[in-house]
Amino acid sequence: MAVDPDRVLKRVQFTKKNYRDLYPALESAIVDSQVGKNGIVTGASQGIGKVLHQLAFAKNSAKNLVLASRSLAKLEAAKSDILKINDNCNVLVVSVDTTSEMDGQKLEKVVKDNFGHADVLVNNSGQYAGRGNIEELDVKAWWSDFELNVKGTYLTTQSFLRLLPKTSKASVITVGSMTADLIFPGKSSYFVTLENPDVQAVVFHPGAVLTPMLDDSPEARPFALDTPELAGAFAVHLTTERAKNLNGKYASLEARSEDIVSKGLLTEELKGVFSSVG
Repeated sequence: MAVDPDRVLKRVQFTKKNYRDLYPALESAIVDSQVGKNGIVTGASQGIGKVLHQLAFAKNSAKNLVLASRSLAKLEAAKSDILKINDNCNVLVVSVDTTSEMDGQKLEKVVKDNFGHADVLVNNSGQYAGRGNIEELDVKAWWSDFELNVKGTYLTTQSFLRLLPKTSKASVITVGSMTADLIFPGKSSYFVTLENPDVQAVVFHPGAVLTPMLDDSPEARPFALDTPELAGAFAVHLTTERAKNLNGKYASLEARSEDIVSKGLLTEELKGVFSSVG
């Protein structure tokens, strides 16, 4: 029986129309939005992270880009691709393990020594190693997801904020996943979360994108039709003034932004009737 590749998308559909590739309105809205800005992208050597800097931030005139991941060889190849798109962009590559405090300090020093601070941080490093039911899993593999997806995000964001002047506007964009709010057998360890009140902080779901993370999930591959170009463009959009009303939200779209704010949609919170003492 044929599988409907939009089945999962339809179950969580929030708008009347959905896009699975970069569309003209979004593309035109972010043109040259990164002029003069310094950006950091972690997990920048492959998958969504690679497109985030190549076809999104570099294409929209970022001044400086720092690409960080564990694979220096892949970062150098990515740098070469960026310069083909925007040869005016200054690109630095740094081999780091984002779970390491020492490597976090190394990344911070590279940014500080070269241009003082960054304006945009994209937390894209993530993994899904804890595959399987809890009673069957190796604890080190299961916990490694938390080390990278949570601790790594925290350390990179901490370094970014330490360098940021108090009066500077900035954006922290974290690539999360709708999986964090859904329950699937064998996927107990996978989530990313971030919120910082001092900057434009958004966690966004990039869609179902065919990346190496799905190599061991053949059941999910038929639904992975969203393009990384769409995710990259949306990440750029989230750093712009137009997206300021999504601050502190978990987002996967631009539409219905007024409803999102006025009705408190796409915000995780604990609701209940609480007693008042006093």
